[in-house]
Amino acid sequence: MIIHRDCFVRFEYRLRLDSGELIRGTEETPAELTFVAGYQELLPSLENHLLGLKDGDDAEFIVAAAEAFGSYDPNAIQEMSKQRFPDPAALRPGQAVAPGNSIVPITYPYIIKEVLDDSVILDMNHPLAGQDLHYSVHILKVRAATPEEIEPLKKCESCKTDSECQG
Repeated sequence: MIIHRDCFVRFEYRLRLDSGELIRGTEETPAELTFVAGYQELLPSLENHLLGLKDGDDAEFIVAAAEAFGSYDPNAIQEMSKQRFPDPAALRPGQAVAPGNSIVPITYPYIIKEVLDDSVILDMNHPLAGQDLHYSVHILKVRAATPEEIEPLKKCESCKTDSECQG
């Protein structure tokens, strides 16, 4: 069976950046993921590269930054009051943080670029923004997804926001 919508897929992979830095998996042990194709559980570009593969297939491909987490945006460097954080005295450059009481849901931590007297300078870009993603994958299993695996994903497909999702 080849990977297509409504297939349960289990694969192992290694993910590198242009620099060669390995960010998922190790040389000895790859990382592993499972998903049901067609329900936006993966980056769309990653899933598109997997479509048509089958059990035992190996593939290597690059997901361009624009199709992954976008370009690095210098305008996403923002200043924020230290009082927005639970322990302002512990804030350090390079630290990954999530401010409290955010109006916008935060899906990944921000990185502190600089600590000032009453505020911090944050890089709000996704940590992988501007990075091409180099994948080496090995497909372990492809099968038809069960109704129990698909049903919660169909419910989430119609959700406009995570807070509306009951699945």
